[in-house]
Amino acid sequence: MPLTGGNEIKAARSIGWESESTWRRFCGFLDFSQDAALDVQRRLLQDQIHLLKDSPIGQRFMSAMKCDEIDEFKRSVPLTTHADYADLFQPDGPARALPGKYMWAYTATGPGQDKWIPYTARGYERFLDNIMATLLLAAAERPGSVAIRPGDVAMYNVPPRPFLSGLAVFGMAERFGLKGVLDPATSEGLEFKARVTAGFEAALRGRVDIIVSLTSVLTKVGARFEDGAAQGLHSRNDRPGKRLNGRAMYRLARARIKSAVTRTPIRPKDLWNAKAIVGWGLDTDFFSDRIESYWGRPPFRMYAATEGGVMGMQAGDGRGMIFSAYSDFYEFIPMEEVKKDRENSTYRPDTLHLDEVEQGKTYEVVITNFYGMPLVRYRLGHLVRILAQGQNGPEFEFVGRSDDLIDIAGFTRIDETTIWKALAGTGVPPSDWTVRREQAGDRVILHLYAEPQTPCDESALTARLHENLKRADPLYADLEGMLGIRPLRVTVLPSGTFDRYYEAMRLAGEPLTRRQPPRMNPDDDVIEGLLCAADQALDIAA
Repeated sequence: MPLTGGNEIKAARSIGWESESTWRRFCGFLDFSQDAALDVQRRLLQDQIHLLKDSPIGQRFMSAMKCDEIDEFKRSVPLTTHADYADLFQPDGPARALPGKYMWAYTATGPGQDKWIPYTARGYERFLDNIMATLLLAAAERPGSVAIRPGDVAMYNVPPRPFLSGLAVFGMAERFGLKGVLDPATSEGLEFKARVTAGFEAALRGRVDIIVSLTSVLTKVGARFEDGAAQGLHSRNDRPGKRLNGRAMYRLARARIKSAVTRTPIRPKDLWNAKAIVGWGLDTDFFSDRIESYWGRPPFRMYAATEGGVMGMQAGDGRGMIFSAYSDFYEFIPMEEVKKDRENSTYRPDTLHLDEVEQGKTYEVVITNFYGMPLVRYRLGHLVRILAQGQNGPEFEFVGRSDDLIDIAGFTRIDETTIWKALAGTGVPPSDWTVRREQAGDRVILHLYAEPQTPCDESALTARLHENLKRADPLYADLEGMLGIRPLRVTVLPSGTFDRYYEAMRLAGEPLTRRQPPRMNPDDDVIEGLLCAADQALDIAA
């Protein structure tokens, strides 16, 4: 349970929070040279091999190893996926996956794709420490300045337990004394949208120092404020015990005066002055300016997954993120190797290390957990593009999942980041969208279903997006230049379509991660549900 009162100070002191080494403890990896980062990777991998070798995981995947050197590890241990662990990763089954005790974290990425990952105590602590590193960096005015303190109040817009982000809410309170705007045990019982609303209303009565949220949530809330949502906040707090206190009334009054003087709508930054905003999602870069205009500062980016914890974070003022050497052992499969693997199921792709990746190229990420965690040479299915080779390792951006690439005529394989970049330049970026490859007669099309924030002409949006895709992806441009193919089709959906789809999925009992259509490659059932929601939105508008 979360700590309260003076316990958060005690908790912080127990791990040396008050010492001058706080920054070095959590963010010291930023000062590593590339050689030092590789040394950390090598040492922790060798520790991991010794921790797992006698466990069911080690016996399954490491039995052929003759020593603990990296080359032997790569040569003897196969690449794995979640299916290779399915019989061991059963929370209700016998506790035999790992030596010692562990807790379970859950994620769901699509129908039939539920995943349970066991977390050891050391692995969980490292995960929490990396979140703290992200918060310190997000709030730092300069390297070494520690602005996050025990007792700071955090507003988390994340799924509940047993999702890893839900577990983190409790862990950050217990380990570092960070208080939630809402009591975590109470708030996780609320439906997600109700929890987000309740969090903002509770924040009016107190303060917000830290915001951790999906970027899309911050963007939608900011847009709602511009549409006047803040004007009615007090009307939903008229139940006994829920009336706005003096601080909240003063905060709202001050924001309204400013709005009247500047003739601009009330924005979240007029109500809260957060020290740190941490966001995640492939849309983070493209909504960064809008979030800064809404919330007063841009979102600080991090790279995380249930299987690997927090693996990377923004590198100061750099364009990209850097990998944390302490999180997992990293390998990278070049895209040409990924292609060979898809064409031949018996092919074993080669992998590269942190110091071997090249600027401008895209790779699939492979991780081996540390700290007795279970995953060994695990294919995350994530694609990263290397932006630069910095002093302490490669700077990268997360561009999507390897199974989400859309192949068009064998010329190009379009990822989610490319779509975001093209949409950002249209002048009418949609609030929600999904895209997939479809067959139209004898030709293949790239079909985008988009809900614009403002009304727009479908043919004009298609033309602008097509030109932007040509600029963002030269291979897409070759489709027209060499083959005379214009594969793009855009269907503009009425306002409220995606919200209605979300509500339909909620009522159908779908878990939180399945209530929004996937950005890339939705199946026929999703498209049918989306078009049904669009018809309902049109009926109401009429």
